Amino acid sequence: MSPALLRLDSAGRIAAVEALPKEAATQYGPILPGMPNLHSHAFQRLMAGLGNQVAAGGDPPPGGDSFWTWREQMYRLALRIQPEQLLAIAAWLQAEMLEHGYTSCAEFHYLHHQPDGRPYDDCAEMCVQLAAAAVQSGIALTLLPVLYCRSGFDSRETNQRQRRFRNGVDEYLELWHRCRDLVDGATLRQVGIAPHSLRAVSPGQLSALLEACREVAQPIHIHIAEQLREVEECRQVLGGRPVQWLLEKHPVDQRWCLVHATHVDAAESVAMQRTGAVVGMCPSTEADLGDGYFGIEDWFSRGGNFGIGSDSNLRLCPAEELRMLEFQARLHSGRRNVLTANGMSCGRSLFERALVGGFQALGQQTGQLATGFHADLIELDEDHIQLEGRRDDSQLDSWILAGDRSMIRRVWVGGELRVVDGRHVARESLQAAYRKTIRALL
Repeated sequence: MSPALLRLDSAGRIAAVEALPKEAATQYGPILPGMPNLHSHAFQRLMAGLGNQVAAGGDPPPGGDSFWTWREQMYRLALRIQPEQLLAIAAWLQAEMLEHGYTSCAEFHYLHHQPDGRPYDDCAEMCVQLAAAAVQSGIALTLLPVLYCRSGFDSRETNQRQRRFRNGVDEYLELWHRCRDLVDGATLRQVGIAPHSLRAVSPGQLSALLEACREVAQPIHIHIAEQLREVEECRQVLGGRPVQWLLEKHPVDQRWCLVHATHVDAAESVAMQRTGAVVGMCPSTEADLGDGYFGIEDWFSRGGNFGIGSDSNLRLCPAEELRMLEFQARLHSGRRNVLTANGMSCGRSLFERALVGGFQALGQQTGQLATGFHADLIELDEDHIQLEGRRDDSQLDSWILAGDRSMIRRVWVGGELRVVDGRHVARESLQAAYRKTIRALL
């Protein structure tokens, strides 16, 4: 970490990186690019810490608690949230993300319609609220409106609990164009395409969507191979495993983010890596839901692209997500410092690789301290006791492998200061609106 002077332009981009004279004093600690969060469902933050008393007052569900039983609880919450409540939830969540070191977020959003399933007058009403939340919090946002058409591989429609999610391809394209208009010309804003999953979008619907967006160079995100049941049902109905089928049927490339991919075999992993697609891993949520384990060791060693996401927003710390990846690899391999490359320390390897993959997935020009990139920055607190006596990579390692949000002093997005002394500049007002929403919904 060589001392340098960053000059910013009026748009919040880095205009120049200049050497800092040795005699020059600085008021800043180590400055790093902010971390991208490539997968979030904002409204699920309300469920953090809940859903862990399934057997209270009765017998556990057949086969035990799982992702599928958790999903039923999520549906009950999703059917109640009003637009102004989503705004309060998302704005506070994004403020928390910023305090933890995420400076951008990809919001994988499928809560489209009114609680009874009827469309809002504005088909993008809920997306409007998410964009407004990003204005309040100051986070960089990649909005991913989700195409959700059916309840499973063998279904033609959604079920009643999914009534807020459903769109046909034509309705979805109207929503998508509305979202593009919503962010048109806005800095630090992007819109992508998001077929929910192979179980929620039929082969014909997926083909129609991709054909309609064929000329658009925007991110494409999809849940894939998250659950063993999903893999087996895909084999039975489509005749192949999810990743295998997707790669055989569609030209997956660097625009794609394959979220979770927790159940892929060795051949699928190699084939995915050749496409240049990003694997979006969400370790804290995948652990909470019992999803499974992605083979990160081989993927990392082959140079596969990856990034991290907070998904259900149970936890919001990028250092914690990266630490979980490394610690899972250590438990699996029986070795230490598994996810390292090019002679770098473990923390730096994880951090730099997640930056590259994350911003590829978000489609945003940031993630580097270089000319032309947005000034999305975090400052580590050199006065933190756990950073005492540390320099260069040991500072980064201490945050990634042993630290938390208390090590972050300031955060900028697009050159605008959003976190000071570890607290979001609008913390009190955003938190008050969130508390009001919690009381109304829970």
